[in-house]
Amino acid sequence: MYKRHFFAENGKNGSSQEKHGKDGKNLIIPVPLGTTILDRETRKTIKDLRKDNDFIVIAQGGKGGRGNRSFATSTEQTPRYSEKGESGEEKRIELKLKILSDVGIVGAPNSGKSTLLTAISNARPKIADYPFTTLSPKIGIVELSSSKRLVVADLPGLIQGASKGKGMGNRFLAHTERTKVLLVLIDGSIRKDIKNTYKMLISELKSYGAELISKKRIIVVNKIDKWKRRRTKELEKYFSSLGEEFSFISALKREGLPELLQKLYEISSIYREHEEETYEKRIIEVDKRTIENVLRIERVNQDTFRVLQKEIERRAELTDFKKPGSIEELKRYFDKIDLEKELKKAGIKEGNRVIIGNKSFIYKENG
Repeated sequence: MYKRHFFAENGKNGSSQEKHGKDGKNLIIPVPLGTTILDRETRKTIKDLRKDNDFIVIAQGGKGGRGNRSFATSTEQTPRYSEKGESGEEKRIELKLKILSDVGIVGAPNSGKSTLLTAISNARPKIADYPFTTLSPKIGIVELSSSKRLVVADLPGLIQGASKGKGMGNRFLAHTERTKVLLVLIDGSIRKDIKNTYKMLISELKSYGAELISKKRIIVVNKIDKWKRRRTKELEKYFSSLGEEFSFISALKREGLPELLQKLYEISSIYREHEEETYEKRIIEVDKRTIENVLRIERVNQDTFRVLQKEIERRAELTDFKKPGSIEELKRYFDKIDLEKELKKAGIKEGNRVIIGNKSFIYKENG
């Protein structure tokens, strides 16, 4: 049974001798590349994890309450009260995995999708002469040359009504959202079925969503080894009149495959460059706050280190260095985030200078 609920570790209570409670450990949930995180309540996308090492903080832990020392005054130097810690966030999310590929092969059952994937790539999908042989997406890597390659996904067959949940198609139509190019594969062995199959497939893609039908696509008619030449000319005229790009192949006989792969590579390359540029801009905007909250230590020169983090800079700015209690509060925060440990990792030595925001300190070990 799949685990549905995840709980991060609670922080510990404060204890005697002015010790603050230990922070709870972060809960990190690894997910496959291509996972989309949705808010269950609003259905809005929180994050698309599309690149290696992408991450996001879904639920933030609550801040710890101030201990009794924070409330000390000249008349009450040891208060017997403190603050409770804030509650952490709770979120209901949904994870959807959508396969990342350059090309998605879409077609009716028995159109030859698995045969095509086998012919052009290193994939070895199950092939049989009955509907829905492909029960889950299959991925293949196509090597055009040492520097050119395509990731191709064979998706389960579409039948009429798939966009409304009929058959296997609706379960996997979402995967086509992540492909750069759609390869719409049609069984060409029965002449009278070609145009009707084309219309059905386009209708299902259109019903699923405007974004899907607007993707760049190539109509590929398979099994031309069973054809006469005049049928090719008839279909060339038909697809041209509809503004469709098309190819005629025999996956079994490997006819027309080099020309098809070259077309797919050229189209996907254009979309890859555009997509990566758009994605990088979006990541910079979305993750700006996350980046600001990551503790970083920059070595300015041999004897000087700069600590970069929004929260630590804010605390240093608000600290009143004329009041010992305020300084102790800042030191406690340094201990909480293991600042000394991180500075040592960066190579700091006793007597070196540490800059935090517009404040400057001299490092003393265990000081």
